[in-house]
Amino acid sequence: MSTRVVIIGGGFAGAATAYWLVRAGVRDVVIAEREEVCGLHASGRNAALGRQLTEHECVSRLAIRGCTLLRTPPPDVADQPLVSDSGSVLLSGRAETLQRLGAQAAALGLPYAPLAPDAILARWPPLEGMPMVGGVCFPTDGLIDIHALLTGLLAGARRGGAHVETCCEVSGFAPRRGGVVIETSAGAIEARCAVVAAGAWAGAVGALAGADMAFDRLRRHLHLTGPLHEVARDAPFVWYLDDEFYARPAGGGALLVSACDETNVAPGQDGASATAVLGLADKVARVAPRFLEYRITRTWACLRTFTRHGRVPLIGWDRGIPWLFWVAGLGGHGATCSLAVGRDAAAAIVPRLR
Repeated sequence: MSTRVVIIGGGFAGAATAYWLVRAGVRDVVIAEREEVCGLHASGRNAALGRQLTEHECVSRLAIRGCTLLRTPPPDVADQPLVSDSGSVLLSGRAETLQRLGAQAAALGLPYAPLAPDAILARWPPLEGMPMVGGVCFPTDGLIDIHALLTGLLAGARRGGAHVETCCEVSGFAPRRGGVVIETSAGAIEARCAVVAAGAWAGAVGALAGADMAFDRLRRHLHLTGPLHEVARDAPFVWYLDDEFYARPAGGGALLVSACDETNVAPGQDGASATAVLGLADKVARVAPRFLEYRITRTWACLRTFTRHGRVPLIGWDRGIPWLFWVAGLGGHGATCSLAVGRDAAAAIVPRLR
C-alpha cells in the first residue's frame, strides 16, 4: 500500500488530524489503528469534561479554540453542538487561588463568574462539608459527546478520502528517499510522512522510528455512583483544586466522580486497580464527606499521556527524523482540544507534502 500520510492511532488526535488533512486536500491518508475499533482506550474511557482553563496557558488556549469548534462543529462532523452548555465550577479553600483563576480567565478572554459557597451548594448539595471558600464558574465549559465527536471525525475523514485500517499494529520503520516504509501487521505501507498519534503507545511507536521522546502514562480511576437524585442532570461539573477531586452528573440521578489519582504505568495497563475504591473513599473523607453516602456501582480507568517536557502537548515535526510528526502527550485534554490540535497539525504537515 502507498499513501502520502500514515497516522498511527485512531483516537481523537489521529482522527482530528486526518479530518483536517483531507479538508486541506490531502486525500491519501491512512489511519493505522492497532485495535479492532478506534477509541478503545483513552478516547473512549475519559470523563468527557470540556474544561478550558488548565494548569498551562498553552493548553488553555488550545482548549478554548477546541471548545469553540465543539460548540459550532464543522457540518460534516456534526449537525449540532458536541459540548453541553452546563458549564463548570472550579473550587478551592483558598481565596488567592480563586483570584488567580479569575485573573487567568480574564487574560485569556474566557467568561467566568465568582460563586459563593451557598450558590454552589444550591446546585451541588453533596458538596456540603467541603473545605471551600467559593468557586469560579466557567459557563462555556461543559460535557462533551465523546462518541459523537470521534464518530464524526472519522466519518468526515473517510468522506474526504482517508482510509481507516483497524487491527493494524506498527512494528517498524524503514526510511527511504522522500519518506518511509511502515511495517505493520496488515502489511507494509509507503508514505511521505508518519504521524504518531498513538496515545499511551506514542513513546513506543516513536522508539521504533529511532526517536528519543519519553512520555509518562498516568492511570486515573473513574467511578459511577448509584442514583441519589440530589444533583440535576444539567448542573455544571465541579472540580476541587486543593486536593483534587471532580464530579459530574451522569444521568439517572447518578454521578461520575474521580479522586484524580495518578499512577505511572506501561501502555495498555488501563485496568482498574483493586484498591481504587478505597482510594476514592480516603479522598472524599477529606474533601467531600457527603459522597461517602453514595454507593459505587462501577469503576474503570483510563490513561492520560504527558510529555516529560513541562507536561505540554507535543505537536510538530521530530527534530531528528524528517518524515516523523508528533501529535502526542495531550494529557487528558484530547477531547476538548482535538479539533484545534488536528487543525494545527494539518497546517504544519501540508507544506512539507508539496
